[in-house]
Amino acid sequence: MTLEGIGEIVGVPPVSSWSCHMAEEHTKTDFVDELRTLLSDGNEEALQVFLRLVRPEDIAEYLDVLSIDDRQRIVGVLDVNAAGTVLTDTTSQIRSRLVGEIGPQRLARIAEALPPDEAADLIGELDAGETEEVFHHISSAEEEVLRHLLTYPEDTAGGIMHPDAIALKADDTVDDAILRLRTAEDGAPTAALYVVDENRRLIGYVRLRSMVTARPAASLGDIMSTDVISATVDTDQEEVADLVDKFNLMAIPVVDAGNRLMGVVTIDDIFQVLEEEVTEDIYKMAGSSAEEEESESILHVARYRLPWLLVCLGGTQLSSFVLMFASREVGLYGQMSVFTAAIMAMAGNTSLQSSTTTVRRLALDTLPRSRFPRHVLREVAVALLMGIICGAVASALALLFHHNPLIGIALGPAMAIGMSAASLLGAAMPMVLDIVGVDPAVASGPLVSTINDSLALAIYFSVATGMLLFLS
Repeated sequence: MTLEGIGEIVGVPPVSSWSCHMAEEHTKTDFVDELRTLLSDGNEEALQVFLRLVRPEDIAEYLDVLSIDDRQRIVGVLDVNAAGTVLTDTTSQIRSRLVGEIGPQRLARIAEALPPDEAADLIGELDAGETEEVFHHISSAEEEVLRHLLTYPEDTAGGIMHPDAIALKADDTVDDAILRLRTAEDGAPTAALYVVDENRRLIGYVRLRSMVTARPAASLGDIMSTDVISATVDTDQEEVADLVDKFNLMAIPVVDAGNRLMGVVTIDDIFQVLEEEVTEDIYKMAGSSAEEEESESILHVARYRLPWLLVCLGGTQLSSFVLMFASREVGLYGQMSVFTAAIMAMAGNTSLQSSTTTVRRLALDTLPRSRFPRHVLREVAVALLMGIICGAVASALALLFHHNPLIGIALGPAMAIGMSAASLLGAAMPMVLDIVGVDPAVASGPLVSTINDSLALAIYFSVATGMLLFLS
């Protein structure tokens, strides 16, 4: 019986009808509603047929709005190829939860259906005992490859590389290379062919275009390029992504300390790296962790967010001390305090602008350390100019609404100096963190915001108090 016939029996539209609906009418919400209906009905056959009509990549996208139990049921009814695609395309948080619930024998079949690098990522989610159970159901040759990949940290070139790089000798001909491509395993990287010596040391590469235009009997040594951009197995994945971006590569070979070819990192691997790094940086900027995304425990989420908030709470005590001191020493404190919100907001926004541009330039490697001082001076100069303009406007408003020239005169310089100091903090902090080896994205988080607020208040009341005492 055809798939369409089974679909009619269990009440699922035929492939052509459903494809049309998916393309024209069905939104993500519509799809999830129908999926939840099938899940609640408990008809596993209907659910299986329904999922066969949907691309695995789309299923992976929809998992984030489903419960843990529903995710497990969906992966359980998929064939091993579709299940492998779903597990590799979903988020790392969802993947780690699902992999732990799959039996070792089925997980072994899923792993065998995947490219080695993706299979290693799946098995790497397990603890040592569970990993050995999965290996018990995998062929010896596949097991050897996966064990080798698992020896590399997951955030290095060795951890994300595909081990089946196509390697040939310099005296092989173009015909030999084409035959090798025809017999290569499905999923093997073919963006370039790599030329190695008798000890598998990388000596060059050949682009597919060069092979197509060369004579069939030409040797690869005659048409290869020896200017090879490569990464070592212990190179951080973010550095690998930078190399691919810098040299516009579709793939980059990975070598060991002896320059022996170990594998290749392809452009699709780089896309995943970039997504992971951006997600990690965004959570760091918020003072949290990407691991909270899939947690359903409020205690688990609070564990990531609370430490930074406690640090911020301690930092606010400095602001309170500044306000308490000013209230005792400054006779016009009541009128001056009206502008504390404006001072903190302007300083905070100025610091955010400086830190954001600095973090971005550091991420893109367009800010070498030799230019750190010049960059800081530039940011402070820009902030000072903006502070003078904003301070003049604030002074005019203070004179207009409070009818006290002393407040107006003191407010302008205090705002200009406060914004300049905030810019200095925002620009310098990411650079300091970069020098000591800490992710500069932390510089946009709650800690720096708290320091900035306290600093802005201290500068405001110090400058304003000094000017008021001088003018009076």
